[in-house]
Amino acid sequence: MENQDTPQRLLKAAIVEFAAKGLDNANLRDICARAEVNLNAVRYHFGSKEGLYIAAVEQANRTVIGEMQEPTVDDTVPPEDRLRKFIGEMLEVSMSDRSRSTPEEMLMFREILEPTEATAQIARSHAKPMFDQLNALIAELLPDGAPKIDQHLLAISVIGQCMHYQFGKQMDRLVISPSEYRKFTIPRVTDHILRVTLAAIREYSTEI
Repeated sequence: MENQDTPQRLLKAAIVEFAAKGLDNANLRDICARAEVNLNAVRYHFGSKEGLYIAAVEQANRTVIGEMQEPTVDDTVPPEDRLRKFIGEMLEVSMSDRSRSTPEEMLMFREILEPTEATAQIARSHAKPMFDQLNALIAELLPDGAPKIDQHLLAISVIGQCMHYQFGKQMDRLVISPSEYRKFTIPRVTDHILRVTLAAIREYSTEI
């Protein structure tokens, strides 16, 4: 009889196998052997290999960026301060000292390079609500009548700058001296991204 932790053991094993081999090349028998469960457990708990993969990516996503909760909206706080808070909370996750070579990180990186239905599900459940909130916040800072595309581009720019530190940290350390890189603190980078974004918004404002 299987233990109640069978789904978690399957997920842990699946993350390792899928991270190393990808969805197409990973073998369910290898996953079940690693998890020490019967092959039928996959169908029972996840329906199929694809179902297990989606669940594994969602679990990896929670591990990698799950600490970042959707920021609380407080309309009494100036939009610039809310934007600073949004950026800071993203950087708290992307600039953390957690290892970048964990199976969870490797699986998420693989999923970014070769998106599957798992990415679509994460986008709907996690990324879309946060993007909508950031988009609305930027709309407050832009003048009335600003094209929607400007909001989207600025929001993507903010996210891109923040997420650079999720996957680009190792390369940064190769091209920037250790003494200089130590200055890349979360408050300093938060201030930089905020200033760049507000400067861009001011530039857009002169075009309206």
